[in-house]
Amino acid sequence: MKNFILFLVLLVAAVSVLLLIKFNKENSEVTKSLDQERYSRMSAEEELQKSDYRIKKLEADLQTTQVKLAKMQESLDKEKEVNQEVKTQLEEVGHTKESLQKYLDEALKRKADLERMKKDAEARVLAAQAQLEEANAKAAREEALREAQASAAATNAAAASK
Repeated sequence: MKNFILFLVLLVAAVSVLLLIKFNKENSEVTKSLDQERYSRMSAEEELQKSDYRIKKLEADLQTTQVKLAKMQESLDKEKEVNQEVKTQLEEVGHTKESLQKYLDEALKRKADLERMKKDAEARVLAAQAQLEEANAKAAREEALREAQASAAATNAAAASK
């Protein structure tokens, strides 16, 4: 029986050693798996932190871009207002140009009328001067005729008195 107990103890010890080796191997595999999982989690956490940093950087870039876009929109709105003002002024200038063109056309027409009237007046003045010269010449001839008649009458009177 002693041998049996010894055999039993050796058997239990051998089974215990085998179980211990098996559990140690499983523990080693579980530890290895746990270490692998921890490494994966750490890598994932590191990637997550990198992703968070990238997201924050992209959000900051987005905000900066939105601010720039808002400034560009304001600038665009101002440019649109300036363009509208310029368009309005251009229309006003166009109306003013049309009005001035009408006034210029009227002035040119009046100038042509005045030049025509001036030429007519000059022609009348020339005609009047010609008539005046004719009248002066006629008056001079009549004066010369009177003087000749007076001279002839004086000569007749002197001849008659002699």
